[in-house]
Amino acid sequence: MLQGHPHHPELVRLVVAGAMVSVGIASLAWPRCTAGMAGTFTRWLAGVSPEERARLKRVIAAREDAEGLSSASGRYLGIAAIALAAFEAVPAIPFVVPYAGVCLAVAVVTLLAYLQFRRATEQRVAPLVRRSPLSVLPLPIIGSVLACVVVALVVSADPAERLGALVLALSTVVLGAVAWRIANAPALLLGQDPPYEYALDELVRVGRARIIANLACTPVFLLAVVAQDELVARFGAWGSAAMWVASAAFVISFIGCYAPLRRRLMPA
Repeated sequence: MLQGHPHHPELVRLVVAGAMVSVGIASLAWPRCTAGMAGTFTRWLAGVSPEERARLKRVIAAREDAEGLSSASGRYLGIAAIALAAFEAVPAIPFVVPYAGVCLAVAVVTLLAYLQFRRATEQRVAPLVRRSPLSVLPLPIIGSVLACVVVALVVSADPAERLGALVLALSTVVLGAVAWRIANAPALLLGQDPPYEYALDELVRVGRARIIANLACTPVFLLAVVAQDELVARFGAWGSAAMWVASAAFVISFIGCYAPLRRRLMPA
């Protein structure tokens, strides 16, 4: 099995497990940090006038209330991350599989927040505008997710790696589908302050969809980086190409993921 660097498999598992435990502890300490808007999205309040700041705070607070994302979701995620980290102690399980499980858990929490908000808003204001999902997930990001699926399938050609690689391919497909689901969502407004609500909805939709797209690329990238020597040794030129493709896909999705966070929330 591709367990990590051939000379330090235990160290690789320890580092990955430590990262997962850190995610779990952070989720338990700040249970709304994963899919909520507090912190990450409130940076859009910077550089605005006091009047705009007060208006935006009201819109953000109303959005969070409507989404109804309870602290329980974050706590469940924290427990799941810590529990999955324990599987890093099982050598028969590829080291990236438990990590892929954590990525899936994050996507589920985010999707639940979206679905909750959609139910809440549809009871008050009908969806107004169906926007193009390609404006949220551009073709380079979509291509990055698909490239990671292909890399996982290439690795699955080796019978010894088939199970772990197929799990990674499946997790990438599921995460990509969740990202597309959010990207394809219509504008959902509360009707209290439409211009600001629309602007916030656009940034939230872009941010969440791209974060999940980046999560979709991360497990395969982690496999390619940590196990690159084994990939090249077992698959030759295909292994080398897979490593570079997975790395490029992760970088593209990472840049696309965090670029929108630098934008200012501008009402229409």
